[in-house]
Order: sequence, then structure tokens, then C-alpha cells
Amino acid sequence: MKQNILHKDNTIEQAASPSHRSSSLQGYAVVPISYSRPSYLSIGSNICSAFLLRAASRLSFVLLGFYLGEHFSSATLVALVLEAFYISELALAPIAGSLSDRLGRKPFLLFAPVMGALASCCLLLAACFSPRPDASHIDAHLLLLLLFILCGRLLEGAMTALNAPACLGFITDMTVGSARLRARVMTAFEVATVGGLALGIPCGGQLSKWLGYWGFLVVIGLHVLNLLIVVFLIKESHHRPQQSKSHGSLMESVKLLRNKYIFTFLPAWLSVNTLVGAWITLLVIMLTYPNPAADLRHPHQLLYGGFGKDIATLALGGFGLFFLAGMGVWMLILPRLRRTTVMIIGLVGLGVCVIALTIINGLGENLSALTSSAWTALWILLPLVMLGVLLLSGFTPASLTQMASISERMAGKRGAVMGLYSVVLGLGQFIGASIGGLAVDLAGFYGLMSFSVILGILSLISVLYMRVRCHDLA
Repeated sequence: MKQNILHKDNTIEQAASPSHRSSSLQGYAVVPISYSRPSYLSIGSNICSAFLLRAASRLSFVLLGFYLGEHFSSATLVALVLEAFYISELALAPIAGSLSDRLGRKPFLLFAPVMGALASCCLLLAACFSPRPDASHIDAHLLLLLLFILCGRLLEGAMTALNAPACLGFITDMTVGSARLRARVMTAFEVATVGGLALGIPCGGQLSKWLGYWGFLVVIGLHVLNLLIVVFLIKESHHRPQQSKSHGSLMESVKLLRNKYIFTFLPAWLSVNTLVGAWITLLVIMLTYPNPAADLRHPHQLLYGGFGKDIATLALGGFGLFFLAGMGVWMLILPRLRRTTVMIIGLVGLGVCVIALTIINGLGENLSALTSSAWTALWILLPLVMLGVLLLSGFTPASLTQMASISERMAGKRGAVMGLYSVVLGLGQFIGASIGGLAVDLAGFYGLMSFSVILGILSLISVLYMRVRCHDLA
């Protein structure tokens, strides 16, 4: 079935009768849009591919983190090597998105696991080359080792940069004309992404315990499985546009930021990604600071220091579990509500979390020192935290659906628009870990909550502006 869509000033109108069409075509460009039955096998395989890629990426991160942590005393050096991942991701994601509009999605879905396998080979070779590196002095041997590891991390960043825009562009292509299906598939994509990252942390720890750096062979196996899924189960989602003006340049992708729908939405999307990045990165570190040093640095804060690694990882795992469960629920609700309504509900959930966690943090110095009344308050407040997480989890699928709707306004540039997903995700993780870390150093857990409030307010302003301008109704 084909419909003629009339584009003018970024608005979309459906042509009515032929007589009405002939009298109102002046100033419009007629773009034929084809709607066909989506391939659910390709969509499901695409989401499975994203899950495997994220899980493999997190497994590799954990294995490399343990390897570096055991042999390098400099936390700054370890962090710089690990965070090199975002350099190639941020640089290549917009370009990959633009090129996928011209060349198709599948070539990039194919090259992503190939890049991941090459990255794991580099990291495995580095570990085999120097199983017990001597980091006490810098020599050619150590520099060569760090170069191999750096290449591996840059390749992993390139892997994500190739996959995410093409994957999201694929979903957008396959769900044109079906807002309900798009909302559900975008939510499923986010569940797969978060689930892969969440499962990769404990699995990576066990893999490191059993196999050490040979665990990279398992990561390579996951990338090979991913490649087979893409080759045999995913069909190309669109034909090359005949008159695309996108040349895959970085500047061409940056120009998309001038689009009013993207420009007004990005503050909300970046703020929430920064918030999630800060929480995921800093919570375990903050909870496990050793006492009595933690109590001396920020006294009378229950959630700053003193927790064992098992309890801290269990708490973060519980956060991730409720976040995933919440997205599963929102998958059913999201198509029935305005996207900004879901975002506002998510920000209300953030407020509930911040208030409940702030009160919990002031209940006492340590768990062992809590009074009976403090324990009662703790058990009352924990369900409120979980409720807040459930509400907050609706923000990310609503945001992805909003980005997909924006991309439909820009013929031939869906991949470029969705490439901003990787840019904002990576930038948010980096900003959250850095500025959020400074906030924790200044005021402990209260610093993280204050940082969260600022991000929540910035996001709310952006969402309210979008709602007033009806940017979420297209």
C-alpha cells in the first residue's frame, strides 16, 4: 500500500482527493512512502543481535577491568584505557548512521560483530603477550601492551557505533505507519540493551574467576553467533534512497542538531542518560568505600561506604531488575499515552527515588548502628524507591520512540537521526561518571542526589517545552 506524504516546513499532511491535491501541491514535495507487512523474524533477530552485542561488550569490559586492576595501581591510567571506548563510538556513530541511510542497515549490522571479534582478539593477544605485566616502570614492552589494549577498546567503540544507529534505523524502517508496534519494539530494544549490560556484569565476574583472560574466547564466540544471526535471519529493511543528500560526513550529521525537534528534545534525553550513567557507574563504588575512612570523609551517611561487594552488587542488580520489569510494563502502556506524559511520569518517579534515598541516607551511620525505628523506616522507604524506579523506566522507551518519530520527518536520514542515540548515550555515560564523581567527592551520597535533582529539572524543562509545542504528537 502506498500513500503520498506532503512535506513542508517539517510537517506531514496526507493528500486528500485528487482535486484537492492538484490545488494544493504548490510548495510541497510529494514523497511516496511504502508500507508493507513487517518481518517479525527480522525484528526479533535484530533485537537479539543487539542483546548479544551489549552482553559481549560488557563481558569484555569486566574481563579487561579485572586484568588491568590486578596489574596496574594507577586508577587514572586504567580509567583512561577503559573509557577510550567512547572516543570511537562518539566519533563514528553519526557517520555510520548517515551511511546506513545510503548503503542499507545490514552491512553495518554485519560489520559490528566482526569489529567486536577483532577487538576481543586484540585484548586476548595483549593478555597472552603479557600475562603478568610489570607496571612499576614504563618500557617498550609496557607501551606495546597498552597500545594493543587501546586498539581493542577503540574497536569495541567502533562496534557499538556501527550497530546502534543501524539497529535503530532498521526498527524505524520496519515500523513505519504503526506507532503501537514501534513503541513496543523500541521498548524491547531498550530491554535488550539494559539486560545485556546488566547480565554482563555478574557473568563477567564468574568468567574471569573460571577462565581469567581466556574468557575473551567466550566473547569471540558470542560475536560469531551474532554474525550468524545477522547473516541468516535479518533481511534488509529498506532500499537505497534515489536522491539522498547525505554523504556520511560528520558535519552533515552535526547539522541535524539544528532541527528544532531534535534540538529541543536532546536536553531531556542527555540529562536522563547522564543520570543513569552516574548511578550505574558510581553507586557500587560509593557503597563499597571502606570504613572508617568513608565515615571520616562524609559522616552520618548510611549509603556512603561500609557495604560489602556482594550486598552492593545485589542492590545494583535489584535496581536493574526493577528497571527491566518497568520497561516490560511500559511496553504495553506506552502506545496509549502521549510520549511527554510518559516522560513526565518517569521524572516524577525520579523525584520519588531521590526523596526516598535521601531520607534513607540520613537514617544512620552504618547498617549495624541502625535503631529499630530506623529499620522500620528503611523497610517503608525501600518500596517507594522501587516504585520510583518502575516509573522512571518509562522514560527511555518513550525517548527512543520520540527519536524514531522525529526521524520519520527527515526522508533518507533515519539512520543519521538514530545515530544520535549512541552519541547521547556515550556522552551521558562520560559526563555522568566525571561530574557525578566530583559531586560524590564533595558531598558523598547527598552530592549524587543533588546532581540528580539538577539533571531532573533540566530534563523536565525540555519535556514541558516539547509538550507545549506538541512536538510529541507527530
